[in-house]
Order: sequence, then structure tokens, then C-alpha cells
Amino acid sequence: MARNNRGEFYVLLSNTSDKPQTVFQNGNSWGYQAVSFVMTANGTTFFIRPRIHGWTWNFPSTFVIAPGEHQIYAIRLDEWWEAHPSISKADELPISLKAVYEVDTTPESAQFKVWTGRVESHFYDFTLKQF
Repeated sequence: MARNNRGEFYVLLSNTSDKPQTVFQNGNSWGYQAVSFVMTANGTTFFIRPRIHGWTWNFPSTFVIAPGEHQIYAIRLDEWWEAHPSISKADELPISLKAVYEVDTTPESAQFKVWTGRVESHFYDFTLKQF
């Protein structure tokens, strides 16, 4: 995880429908863990998601993605993320990684007409370099 390397990468959430799609912002408990990752390395599958934390102020804020438009999530895998199981330290590790966007049905998602479900990217091959 990039505790010492502050580089970011980006996840693009695309609205491929012909209707506007309302989604939760990631600054509230409903959208905070919507983006996660599945990583495979050396035959092991890892699940990477933001660490759960308490909320001092929480409201189900949303935004709308127009048809054919995108929402970009800047991702920095730092101390605010966790992997299960833990990723062993190695200088370089060949990995396959896919992004997952998942929102559960809740009273708030119904009230605000938020898109719910699960979509996944394809797996992409990388070399994880830990400095």
C-alpha cells in the first residue's frame, strides 16, 4: 500500500444508460466504501477497501452522472485503506487488479433514488512496487 509513495491512480465510473444516474458521494457512510478492489497475487485473492471509521457528521449526499458521462475517483492506497488478508511486503509483486463499485439498497438509497447494485472492471495486470 502506498504509505510512502503518494501517487494516485484513477477509477472511472461511467453511466452507460440513457438516463441520469444518482450516486452517493464518497464523503458519507453510504458512498465511502462504494469503490473497492479485488487483487490476485501468487494464487491469493485480496480484498482492498477503505478502512471503516466513525462519522462526526453524516448525510446521504449525492450527485448525478448524466448519460454517457463519468465520475472520476482519485485513489491513493494509503493508511486509509486496508487489505484482507494483509499483503506481504515485497519489492515487486506481479498482480491482477480490478475495481468494484457496489452500493447496497438502503432506505436512503430508495429515498434519494440512488443507483444500487454491483459493477466490476476487468482485471488489469500490474507490478506492485513497494518502496
